[in-house]
Formats: sequence, C-alpha cells, structure tokens
Amino acid sequence: MKGYCSRDPKWKKAFVSYINRECEITNERFPSMALSTVDLEGRPAVRMVSPRGFVGDGFLRISKEDKGQWTSDILTFCTHAQSNKVQELLNTNDVQLVCWLPNIKVQIRCSGQAHLLFHPDNPNYSTLSLGIRHRVWPRDGTEAESEEEDEERRNCKMAGGPMGLVNSSVVIDDEYIREQAFLNHSPVIQAWYSWPAPGRVRLADTSLYPMSIPKIDDKAEVEKYEANARRNYVLIFIDVNKMDVVDLNDSSRVLYTRRGDTSWSITDINP
Repeated sequence: MKGYCSRDPKWKKAFVSYINRECEITNERFPSMALSTVDLEGRPAVRMVSPRGFVGDGFLRISKEDKGQWTSDILTFCTHAQSNKVQELLNTNDVQLVCWLPNIKVQIRCSGQAHLLFHPDNPNYSTLSLGIRHRVWPRDGTEAESEEEDEERRNCKMAGGPMGLVNSSVVIDDEYIREQAFLNHSPVIQAWYSWPAPGRVRLADTSLYPMSIPKIDDKAEVEKYEANARRNYVLIFIDVNKMDVVDLNDSSRVLYTRRGDTSWSITDINP
C-alpha cells in the first residue's frame, strides 16, 4: 500500500505551536533535541541534535520547481556519514527525539523511524526508503489531487484503506532537499563535515580540521574540502508515529498516536 498520510496532522500543528512559542522567547530558529538510538551492543545512546525543520518548509523545498507551496510532516536533521549514529540507525532505525522547552514548561517526545539519505558517491547510498511524495500537502490548504488521484484516494477508502493524500503528480527531488539543507549551514558547520570521522582519536595534522571552507586561491584545494564535506553530509528524515507532550503549566499530558491507516488518535493521559 502507498504511504498515505492525513493532511496537516494535529500532532504537527501542536508541535509547531509549542516550538514557535518557545522560539519567540529565545529567538532560536529551532530548539535542540536529544536523539536516542541503540548502539551496536544493544545499549542506549543519546546525543543532542539540531533539527533542520520539516520537508517543504523554509529552505527544505522539495524540488527546484517548488516555490514554497508544499509542506509535510517529515522532520529532518543531519549528521556526518562516519558518525556512530549512522551505523546505529542502519542497524536499528527506531528512534526517539526529546526536547524540553524551559520557557513554556513543556516537554515533547517524538517516536518514529529514521530514514537516511547519503550523498550519491557514498557506498551506503540508496534511494530514500520513505515515500515523501505521499507525505506532502499544499501549504494553503487547497486540494492538490487531480481528478484521477482524488478517485484513487476515494476508491482506497471504499476498499477499507486510508482516506489520505495521494499526490502522485508531486515532483520530489531527494538530492535537491539534501543539498539545500547543506547549503543553509554556516561555513563553519559546512567545514566540519570535511573533518575525519567523529569520535575517533584526533590526528596531529591540523589541516584536516579547517574551521571554515578555506578561502584560498587554489581552486582545486577548495573543491577538495567542499567535495569531502558534501560526501560526508547525511540528511535524516524522521517518520513520526507518536508524540507525547507534557505541559507543566496545567499538569496535562497528551498522546498523539498514528493508527495503522495513518490517521491519528489524540488521548489525554496521566502525567
């Protein structure tokens, strides 16, 4: 069955609302989140990551033709291709992301699966396993389906399937999304992706650790650093299937859960 989704799911609306409230106070673009994975020995591994936002939002346009008319419920972050978390996610892609928003006193915990998009030159490269095409919808809320797509969607519902979004005509360029994410980092962060593998013993050769892509006359040398950085840049797509929100302001806790047909349930639970 295709990867249908509910248009503009309520969990994302709630997530974005909380994040925006916090960022209005902190002036951040996006708060950091703790990413939990399972290491290769079966033990928990946690580190802080900086989400890049949702596919379709901001600079994460879905293709060159996208003029900002699309959005989605696919959260993204990035990492170095040689980091430990990459091997952990290739082994087990179940993840949790947690953030504490101190100014509004809210904790958000998202559970789901991670899908990795490597540079085409990377040995681990493969086409993205997540069907983003069926997880986007028009930002203005208008219907995007053609008559044929609308009929397919309704036939699926009549057959007992989900009444989700089909969008078979939407053009998705995975590599374009990954490249835009890379280009919207600062030069310092871009340079970090040209460094040797994270978590290994630091080498004595300081030239291996540029603080920014070198501003030098040797064009070939600059291209070498940029090429290394791009090859090491991995964009990770999180397919969220559960969100748990605790609000200490009113001692409430709400659980958003995706059903098998990708619609969502909302349940008040005990804090």
